[in-house]
Amino acid sequence: MNVVCKTEDIRLSRAWFDAERSYLHVEMDGVDRSISFSEIPNDDFESSAPVCSFRIGMEGSVVICTHQDGVETWLPADLWMPEGFRAS
Repeated sequence: MNVVCKTEDIRLSRAWFDAERSYLHVEMDGVDRSISFSEIPNDDFESSAPVCSFRIGMEGSVVICTHQDGVETWLPADLWMPEGFRAS
C-alpha cells in the first residue's frame, strides 16, 4: 500500500483497540472514529504475526501496528475519514 500523508490536514491524537468488538478506534479533533480491524485485508499487513500494540506516528498521520515479531504496519489516518475505509 502506498501512503501519502498530509500531516497538516489530519491529526490523530490517540489509538486504541476494542477487543470485544474488534474495532480499531482513533481520536481526531476530539472525535472517536473506528473501523472494523478484522475486515482489513491480511495483505495490508507487513507480517502475519498477531498485532500486539498500537500507537500514533508521523505527527498524527498514521497508526502504527506493532506485530509480535517486531514488524510494524503503518495504517494511514485517512482510513478513518468518511469513505476512507471500505471492507472488501
